[in-house]
Amino acid sequence: MSIVLLSACADQATGGQPNGTPRPATVIATQRVTQAMPQLGQSPTLPQSVFVPPESVLREEEGQSKAAKRVIALALKLRESVLETKYQGRTIVRPETGYYAWDCSGMSSWILKRSAPNALRAIEKSRPVARDYFKIINRSPTKRARKGWQKLPHVSDAQPGDLFAWLRSPLSKSRVSGHVGFFVSAPTPHPDAPNIYVARIMDATSLPHGDDTRPQESEGGFGFGTMLFATDASGETIGYGWHGERSLEWGFMPATVIYGRVSR
Repeated sequence: MSIVLLSACADQATGGQPNGTPRPATVIATQRVTQAMPQLGQSPTLPQSVFVPPESVLREEEGQSKAAKRVIALALKLRESVLETKYQGRTIVRPETGYYAWDCSGMSSWILKRSAPNALRAIEKSRPVARDYFKIINRSPTKRARKGWQKLPHVSDAQPGDLFAWLRSPLSKSRVSGHVGFFVSAPTPHPDAPNIYVARIMDATSLPHGDDTRPQESEGGFGFGTMLFATDASGETIGYGWHGERSLEWGFMPATVIYGRVSR
């Protein structure tokens, strides 16, 4: 069985086959993702049902910490208040007009400043990027929170209001450091694909995910979408499917994805 791996940046995967001879790290990552899904054959036939976005029924009490509850409250507020949005490196927010322009880390920092300020300060960067989020989650304890952060051992441990982060994939041609965002639904096992988890997420990007709230032809920015996460036998997440269900056909990007919960 062969899994197609995307050859674009870790933040905005565009699809297509990798060009040229892959680097050794890419070969290793490709083999790991392939070996993790030995039973996954052709893409399953997706059910013909009406899609109900999880964020439309999201409740604040689903958060597993007070800070996560505040993240959810902000997500619900943003869902109603964002009238215009754009993906860009500089964060510009004008709540009075519903204008929100930022990238993934800018959005995450804006949300944490209002929901978990101690966790944001613990990063010790005036303008954290995705790499900084990955680092602080990765060095946080799993048993309890420290400095406002707790690392979650497995994708299935994540709940609404929790974060995901990864460093730039070995297949990436982008200059960005990685990607960061929030869950708005608990990741669940894919019914037809072993070792694959499905989750509804909230982030800022220039390229929509599966079942995304952002139009395909737009400037990106804030929105909700569906992603897949691939794990190996040990439970480590070793790849992500940017395009939701279509990733089963279009491919996964190899990357170590980690998960965190903010407490204060």
